[in-house]
Amino acid sequence: MNKKQERFRKVLRTVFGCIGVSAASLIIQACYGPPPSRRGSAEYGTPYPPRTHIHGRVKANETDKPILGIKVSVDKVGSYAYTAEGGVFDLYVPAQEEYILRFKDIDGKDNSGLFKEITLTLNKDKTEDTLLVDMVEDIDINEG
Repeated sequence: MNKKQERFRKVLRTVFGCIGVSAASLIIQACYGPPPSRRGSAEYGTPYPPRTHIHGRVKANETDKPILGIKVSVDKVGSYAYTAEGGVFDLYVPAQEEYILRFKDIDGKDNSGLFKEITLTLNKDKTEDTLLVDMVEDIDINEG
Protein backbone atom coordinates (compact mmCIF):
# COMPACT_ATOMS: atom_id res chain seq x y z
CA MET A 1 0.00 0.00 0.00
CA ASN A 2 1.44 3.35 -0.88
CA LYS A 3 1.75 6.34 1.43
CA LYS A 4 -1.11 8.23 -0.20
CA GLN A 5 -3.62 5.45 0.47
CA GLU A 6 -2.39 4.98 4.02
CA ARG A 7 -2.72 8.69 4.75
CA PHE A 8 -6.24 8.71 3.24
CA ARG A 9 -7.23 5.80 5.54
CA LYS A 10 -5.88 7.64 8.60
CA VAL A 11 -7.91 10.73 7.68
CA LEU A 12 -11.05 8.61 7.20
CA ARG A 13 -10.43 6.80 10.49
CA THR A 14 -10.10 10.15 12.28
CA VAL A 15 -13.26 11.56 10.68
CA PHE A 16 -15.31 8.44 11.50
CA GLY A 17 -13.88 8.40 15.03
CA CYS A 18 -15.04 11.99 15.57
CA ILE A 19 -18.49 11.18 14.18
CA GLY A 20 -18.72 8.15 16.50
CA VAL A 21 -17.76 10.16 19.59
CA SER A 22 -20.28 12.87 18.66
CA ALA A 23 -23.03 10.29 18.17
CA ALA A 24 -22.22 8.63 21.50
CA SER A 25 -22.35 11.97 23.34
CA LEU A 26 -25.73 12.80 21.75
CA ILE A 27 -27.11 9.41 22.79
CA ILE A 28 -25.89 9.90 26.36
CA GLN A 29 -27.42 13.40 26.44
CA ALA A 30 -30.75 12.01 25.19
CA CYS A 31 -30.76 9.29 27.85
CA TYR A 32 -29.82 11.45 30.83
CA GLY A 33 -31.59 14.67 29.93
CA PRO A 34 -30.38 18.25 30.15
CA PRO A 35 -27.63 19.35 32.52
CA PRO A 36 -28.69 20.17 36.12
CA SER A 37 -28.67 23.89 35.39
CA ARG A 38 -31.50 23.42 32.82
CA ARG A 39 -33.64 20.86 34.69
CA GLY A 40 -36.98 22.04 36.02
CA SER A 41 -37.38 24.82 33.53
CA ALA A 42 -39.50 25.09 30.45
CA GLU A 43 -38.63 26.84 27.24
CA TYR A 44 -36.54 30.01 27.65
CA GLY A 45 -35.72 29.22 31.28
CA THR A 46 -39.18 29.68 32.79
CA PRO A 47 -39.66 27.25 35.69
CA TYR A 48 -42.23 24.46 35.63
CA PRO A 49 -44.82 24.81 38.39
CA PRO A 50 -44.51 22.19 41.13
CA ARG A 51 -46.74 19.18 40.46
CA THR A 52 -48.64 16.83 42.73
CA HIS A 53 -49.47 13.17 42.18
CA ILE A 54 -53.02 12.14 43.11
CA HIS A 55 -53.77 8.44 42.92
CA GLY A 56 -56.42 6.10 44.18
CA ARG A 57 -58.88 3.31 43.57
CA VAL A 58 -62.61 3.45 42.83
CA LYS A 59 -64.94 0.58 43.77
CA ALA A 60 -68.64 -0.14 44.03
CA ASN A 61 -69.99 0.43 47.53
CA GLU A 62 -72.37 -2.55 47.43
CA THR A 63 -70.05 -5.18 45.92
CA ASP A 64 -66.52 -3.89 46.77
CA LYS A 65 -65.56 -4.61 43.15
CA PRO A 66 -63.34 -2.12 41.28
CA ILE A 67 -65.03 0.03 38.63
CA LEU A 68 -63.46 0.55 35.23
CA GLY A 69 -64.09 3.71 33.16
CA ILE A 70 -64.94 6.28 35.84
CA LYS A 71 -63.84 9.80 34.84
CA VAL A 72 -61.82 11.45 37.61
CA SER A 73 -61.40 15.19 37.04
CA VAL A 74 -59.88 18.05 39.03
CA ASP A 75 -61.80 21.34 39.05
CA LYS A 76 -59.96 24.55 38.07
CA VAL A 77 -57.08 22.53 36.61
CA GLY A 78 -58.62 20.77 33.64
CA SER A 79 -56.81 17.50 34.33
CA TYR A 80 -58.68 14.23 34.19
CA ALA A 81 -58.07 10.49 34.02
CA TYR A 82 -60.15 7.35 33.70
CA THR A 83 -60.02 4.43 36.07
CA ALA A 84 -58.17 1.46 34.62
CA GLU A 85 -58.16 -2.23 35.49
CA GLY A 86 -58.56 -2.62 39.23
CA GLY A 87 -60.34 0.75 39.42
CA VAL A 88 -57.05 2.63 39.80
CA PHE A 89 -56.32 6.16 38.57
CA ASP A 90 -53.32 8.50 38.54
CA LEU A 91 -53.30 12.27 38.04
CA TYR A 92 -50.38 14.72 37.93
CA VAL A 93 -51.66 18.23 38.57
CA PRO A 94 -50.17 21.63 39.46
CA ALA A 95 -49.66 21.97 43.22
CA GLN A 96 -52.48 23.77 45.05
CA GLU A 97 -53.72 24.12 48.61
CA GLU A 98 -56.95 22.26 47.86
CA TYR A 99 -58.30 20.04 45.08
CA ILE A 100 -61.91 19.39 44.15
CA LEU A 101 -62.18 15.94 42.57
CA ARG A 102 -65.20 14.75 40.61
CA PHE A 103 -65.89 11.06 39.98
CA LYS A 104 -68.38 10.56 37.17
CA ASP A 105 -69.71 7.40 35.53
CA ILE A 106 -69.55 8.30 31.85
CA ASP A 107 -70.37 4.95 30.27
CA GLY A 108 -73.86 4.44 31.71
CA LYS A 109 -74.67 0.90 32.78
CA ASP A 110 -71.53 -0.59 31.20
CA ASN A 111 -68.68 -1.61 33.53
CA SER A 112 -70.57 -2.74 36.65
CA GLY A 113 -73.63 -0.47 36.53
CA LEU A 114 -74.71 3.15 36.76
CA PHE A 115 -73.21 5.17 39.61
CA LYS A 116 -73.96 8.56 41.17
CA GLU A 117 -71.44 11.35 40.66
CA ILE A 118 -69.25 12.07 43.70
CA THR A 119 -67.39 15.28 44.56
CA LEU A 120 -64.53 15.19 47.07
CA THR A 121 -62.34 17.96 48.47
CA LEU A 122 -58.73 16.97 49.03
CA ASN A 123 -56.21 19.04 50.99
CA LYS A 124 -52.61 19.19 49.80
CA ASP A 125 -51.52 17.25 52.92
CA LYS A 126 -53.53 14.22 51.82
CA THR A 127 -52.30 13.95 48.23
CA GLU A 128 -49.66 11.35 49.09
CA ASP A 129 -52.31 9.00 50.49
CA THR A 130 -54.03 6.51 48.19
CA LEU A 131 -57.66 7.57 47.85
CA LEU A 132 -60.24 4.83 48.26
CA VAL A 133 -63.52 5.96 46.71
CA ASP A 134 -66.77 4.02 47.12
CA MET A 135 -69.39 4.82 44.47
CA VAL A 136 -73.06 4.20 45.13
CA GLU A 137 -75.31 2.81 42.40
CA ASP A 138 -77.78 5.26 40.90
CA ILE A 139 -81.26 3.74 41.03
CA ASP A 140 -83.36 4.77 38.03
CA ILE A 141 -86.95 5.62 39.04
CA ASN A 142 -88.28 4.54 35.62
CA GLU A 143 -87.04 0.96 36.11
CA GLY A 144 -89.54 0.09 38.90
